[in-house]
Amino acid sequence: MTTVILLNPRAELVPQEETVAQRRVRLGSRALGWLFTGLLGLSLTVLVIALVTMVFYKGEFVRIGPDNAYLGGGPANSIAFGSLPLVHRLIYCLVGVVRATPIIMLFWSLRTLFRLYAAGKVFEPENASSFSRIGGWLCAYALSPFVCHLFLSATGYEIDKNWAHLASLQAFILGLLVLVIGQVMRVGREIEEDRKAFV
Repeated sequence: MTTVILLNPRAELVPQEETVAQRRVRLGSRALGWLFTGLLGLSLTVLVIALVTMVFYKGEFVRIGPDNAYLGGGPANSIAFGSLPLVHRLIYCLVGVVRATPIIMLFWSLRTLFRLYAAGKVFEPENASSFSRIGGWLCAYALSPFVCHLFLSATGYEIDKNWAHLASLQAFILGLLVLVIGQVMRVGREIEEDRKAFV
């Protein structure tokens, strides 16, 4: 003997009308997406100008000392960056790229995240991945001064020895928090998908 159970057909999914809160999030995210696009472009521009200046500028306007770099003058213990040998300036170009890359990639990841929000994607796997990348780049930004310090001191090219900043510690802690939030979002998404698949 068999039993037949008739199930009601699933109702067709009707697109939900956008709420005021959803519209606000979408529009605000679009604005933030444009902001981070601008900051990304600005960061790339500043990096290119800095690299060209470090390699080709020979004047006294850019100076470097044991505790900072200076524009337009500096203390007596600073020297004109253009007076350094080419190899020394190229080493500092490499350091500049290493220090700038986390900032550039951070703006890229934030731009990606807010573009997802602007497209109406809030709890998708891509959002969790973006959060994780943001946390990772924040941690890289925090660690890059120390890594560059180790490299420069090992090679004997270090001039600016002022690498330890409280802001780096704050960025590292914030990066870890954002990284964990990304992982929590991913796990929450998996739990939600498992719950929907369970009949």
